[in-house]
Amino acid sequence: MDFKVLLCFVCGFAMAFANDYGPGYVGQLQGCCRLDGVDDCDCRIYCFFCDQDAAFRGYYDVARDMCLNYFDGLAVVGSAREHDAMKYYIKNEGLDNTDCVSKYGFWLGATDTKVEGHFVWQGTTVKDGYCWDSTEYNCWEPDELDNNTNLSEDGQDCAQLWFRPNRSDGNCDDEYCDVRPKGAICEIRIPHCDYAECGYDINTIPECPLA
Repeated sequence: MDFKVLLCFVCGFAMAFANDYGPGYVGQLQGCCRLDGVDDCDCRIYCFFCDQDAAFRGYYDVARDMCLNYFDGLAVVGSAREHDAMKYYIKNEGLDNTDCVSKYGFWLGATDTKVEGHFVWQGTTVKDGYCWDSTEYNCWEPDELDNNTNLSEDGQDCAQLWFRPNRSDGNCDDEYCDVRPKGAICEIRIPHCDYAECGYDINTIPECPLA
């Protein structure tokens, strides 16, 4: 079994048989969708979770570890299509409200804990340690990346997809890493879009909406 098939098998096994996505996200999986034709030919599956359990502190770390344990990590936003796939699934499924995310956001796989303002992809098996190059695609909410320190002297070092009425309709934002519990977006990468080889029935995973 080559590495690609082994990686697919491991991800498929975890997603199929996990029943709690814990700690922190027990019962919070709302659904998944697939995005075909990313990175020339690879595909994605995105899975969406409502608010984590506030009792499990280290909120960003809890989300990162959960996504790494059961998927390929927290989601990466590398293009407009990836951004739209996540944003419009959340909007179309009605997850952009306080019943799902009481603190208005879903964790993404990037932090700037080492150098302020320089976000690096973290909590993802594919791009871990790579810089988030906003010149390639910029999803940041205007006037954000402000590193607000009102609620924590550490500032806002963790990335979220932000849904807040009259403020943001699904753009990226810097957020406190351990002040407010959040939802999460996990992703699975499907090399060469070989869903069947990876153990997924394409008919059971809806396509992500792009509008």
